[in-house]
Amino acid sequence: MSAWLTYNNKEQIYIQLNNIMNNATYDGESDEKKKAIFKHKLKRVSLCVLAALTAQSTLVQQAFAEEAKATKKDVERISVVGSHIKVNHDTGALPVTAISAEDIENSGALSGAELLSEIPQQGDVSFNSSRAVGGVNDARGDVSSYNLRGLGTGNTLVLLNGRRLVLHPGTQSENFVPVTTANANTLPVRGLKRVEILRDGAAAIYGSDAVAGVVNYALKDDYEGSELNLNYGSEEGTDRDAVNFSGATGFFFNEEKTHLSMSAGYYKRKIIMASEKSYAKSADLRKNPRFPDYVTVTGKDDEGNPIYNNADLHNLNSSTPWGEFRTGTLGTFHLQPATLSGCEDSDALGSPTSTLNVDGVCVDRGSQPSNDGYDRNSERSLSSGVERANFYGLLTHELTNDIELYSEALDYYAKAERVREQTSNLTSQRFTIAADAYYNPFGEDVNLRKYRPVDTGPRNIEVIDKSYRVLTGLRGFYKDWDWDSAVLYSKANTKDTANRIHTQRFQEAINSRDQATAYDVFNGADVNNTNSGDPTGNSQAVIDNFMIDVVRESETELALFDFKVSKADIFALPAGDVGFAAGIEYRYENFFDIRSNALNTSEQFLDVVGGVKAVDQFASTVLGSSPTPDASGSRNVFSAYGELAIPLLEGLPMIDRLDMQLAARYERFSDVGDVLKPKVAFSWIVNDYVQVRAAYSEGFKAPGLPQVVAVDISRINTRSDPLTDARYGLLEVRSGSDNLKPEESESISWGFVIQPTNNLTLTADWWQLDQTDTVGLINSQTQVLYDALLRYEDPSSNGNALITRGGDDNEVIALKNDYINLQDRESSGVDLGITYDLDTDFGKFKFKANAAKLMKFYQLVDDVTAQVIAAQNSSDQGLVDALKYRGNEVTVTGSGDLIGQNGRPKWRVTSSVDWKQDAWGAGLRYRYVSGFEDTSLDYSIADQDFKYQVDGFSRLDAYVNYSLPNNIIDKTKITFGVKNLSDKKPPIADETFGYNSSVHSSLGRYFYVNINKKF
Repeated sequence: MSAWLTYNNKEQIYIQLNNIMNNATYDGESDEKKKAIFKHKLKRVSLCVLAALTAQSTLVQQAFAEEAKATKKDVERISVVGSHIKVNHDTGALPVTAISAEDIENSGALSGAELLSEIPQQGDVSFNSSRAVGGVNDARGDVSSYNLRGLGTGNTLVLLNGRRLVLHPGTQSENFVPVTTANANTLPVRGLKRVEILRDGAAAIYGSDAVAGVVNYALKDDYEGSELNLNYGSEEGTDRDAVNFSGATGFFFNEEKTHLSMSAGYYKRKIIMASEKSYAKSADLRKNPRFPDYVTVTGKDDEGNPIYNNADLHNLNSSTPWGEFRTGTLGTFHLQPATLSGCEDSDALGSPTSTLNVDGVCVDRGSQPSNDGYDRNSERSLSSGVERANFYGLLTHELTNDIELYSEALDYYAKAERVREQTSNLTSQRFTIAADAYYNPFGEDVNLRKYRPVDTGPRNIEVIDKSYRVLTGLRGFYKDWDWDSAVLYSKANTKDTANRIHTQRFQEAINSRDQATAYDVFNGADVNNTNSGDPTGNSQAVIDNFMIDVVRESETELALFDFKVSKADIFALPAGDVGFAAGIEYRYENFFDIRSNALNTSEQFLDVVGGVKAVDQFASTVLGSSPTPDASGSRNVFSAYGELAIPLLEGLPMIDRLDMQLAARYERFSDVGDVLKPKVAFSWIVNDYVQVRAAYSEGFKAPGLPQVVAVDISRINTRSDPLTDARYGLLEVRSGSDNLKPEESESISWGFVIQPTNNLTLTADWWQLDQTDTVGLINSQTQVLYDALLRYEDPSSNGNALITRGGDDNEVIALKNDYINLQDRESSGVDLGITYDLDTDFGKFKFKANAAKLMKFYQLVDDVTAQVIAAQNSSDQGLVDALKYRGNEVTVTGSGDLIGQNGRPKWRVTSSVDWKQDAWGAGLRYRYVSGFEDTSLDYSIADQDFKYQVDGFSRLDAYVNYSLPNNIIDKTKITFGVKNLSDKKPPIADETFGYNSSVHSSLGRYFYVNINKKF
């Protein structure tokens, strides 16, 4: 029977519920008391059941089945994501995807990140353990982000049992702006009752951040009994083993008035190095056989491969242990093995005492050849090692027949470890080596331009993540009103520690005149392995003198108080009762980000030999890292909302039922102003088989605290400068502002549900979302081009006012680039779903398929970018040439039609088939992500330019389980599973590890066994 048919027979449902209550039997001496408790709880939930019927018919059917066989008590107090009304006549108006506890178990997911991959609406995940950048300014611990619709991190609101989760303290740059996320790995996966994904804007219901939708986690709150679960898995051909041990218990006490549910889990996964994967062991992707050949690309065989040896795939770093230097005599030069051609005669080096050639190292004039370079993947971990522990508890206590006390406690701890290569000096950290330094063989001052001290060993990074949440509330009934009020406090802390090089001490060691304390920067690398330091070189005692631990500690707090009421029938209309909900909420958010003095501008690197330079104020004393000041901020937010569920029509031809949801929410922020946003949704039940639904909503996202309080964040990115016709590391100084406005949005969705039979449901939902005032900044490359444009148009001007140039080479000293409300964005797509249950003599089959297609993703250009693009397309050839670098056009990125580019594939599909027969069960899971352009890889065919197309990717998982007979081990189930059954490699892309980690996984064929024992 369809969900809405069941709803229309609500009077029969009341009769069924009362029959359950009256016919239930009880054991023990206090049967009457138990029956009274059960009667009260059943009365409370009978109306709530109706609220869930149209959105979660399968859940309701399960609830009825449980009630029919219940011998004690406990009917769940049901709430449905997308509405605050306990009796909502139209929950089916909203597109909701639910992942049940059984789905979670069958998926084999052991972390929130794995669980999110089951949702095709989840976009690219920029917070992940395989993120290639992974610098000190990244969130690089045990963290995974939310990104519904691919709109960007921070546009998805995450709830736990209907209330906000605290944000993870770490930030990451998306579109050059720091963003934050709730951490998907915080919750114990095995303790989840279900996950609800509202695929629609819901700011009017829940507030800021619910632009793309809402993810609500419902943890087990009514569990009775106990269970233990052990899971062990291993990836074929690697050391990536993982073990997970979890348990849960729940029971009543205090004369059945009090119930306690608890779950806990421990997870450990080994680190995996890039060298363990053939496609990831080298950053140099030239001549990689996984790239298609010319025939595959063009269908012809008369030309060479345009991709196979493409210079874009070089990806080796020009900063090597051989070093690049400059002197007045030699100009710019680099070191190299003495066996190579181009070595200078030792007599020409400026010092008769030079021993460079004798040591197997010689001087070659000029910069490091482009074909040579340091392969950073040789010492990088591909995926972090993780150790994680979670705990969750919920206590409920019935104070009176109408009032219940409830409390939640959540605790999370994780330690993540990863390895990275030791970094080189930044442009702002170049310094002078004195002529009399012990190891200086040149007899004159030497300017150190590039050097990577690999003999210090790799960076060993340890990140400790902690968070906890406590909540206490009261809920109950006053006459016909349902009310709920709670106080919540949550805190998350992350501490990132890495061994780094102190730049000032490093310079002092290089300039030392005493051999015992001097560091030799001219000894090159191991001539047999250019990625390794000279094995006979500098002593560990000297190295230890300039090594330090750099610590970044970040913390977020969330304190919240709310009070909400709802009534099923505030008044009656001819089509039925009108439901109403209202509430107020106050929350306090706090954030701080504290770094070691070597990094937070408390210490400043100065070239003690060469003298102060203009860029010294932007140089930290951590080699290879830009300075980032400590930051902190807080805000208070007050909100109030109201919601109506209105039955409009019933029982007419072609209108079995027509319902409307109206909602509005007001939020006032202490720092960025206030907003008022509405929502309206309709559900039109045409007949017993067809439902049509539509919604219009306005949304908003307040600027994140890091975007507001950031001050003078320095970042260096390599940019092409038409004015100097050079490419170099450009220093960009970014700051936030409390003048930023909330990002606003308008969304429209419409769709239908077709249920031709009781066991088949088809859904389709179209959506469109327009965002304005999105927080961003103009790309620094665009700013440099704009500077060249202004100087061409007026040679007497100083060009772009945000850019400061100086020095003999007129290079950019600094670019002041603040976060502003800038770009508008338009996006749209469609979601498709099918569920089919089939009972046969061979067992029960359940088929599910969900697909998400991104149809539009268009980023409107800002005024500056628009002027640059217009100039590049100008008929004035002189202007066009003025914006070129070495005769080539410089690509302006980040605007225009972005669909199918980088992390925005058009299609994502997940599907599953599960089977049960007696004690046996089995299933298959299939996932597919379509291909997309890799905009960093260009190639040409017959004078036409193309972007490389990353292949689509599919993965198949399988499992089989068996419940042991009771005469062997009572209530025990064993599951064997394989993930990535065909051992597919992620499709190759021009990325650090040879694939896009925000879209694809490096996990190969992975075997696991799971043992579950109930008590």
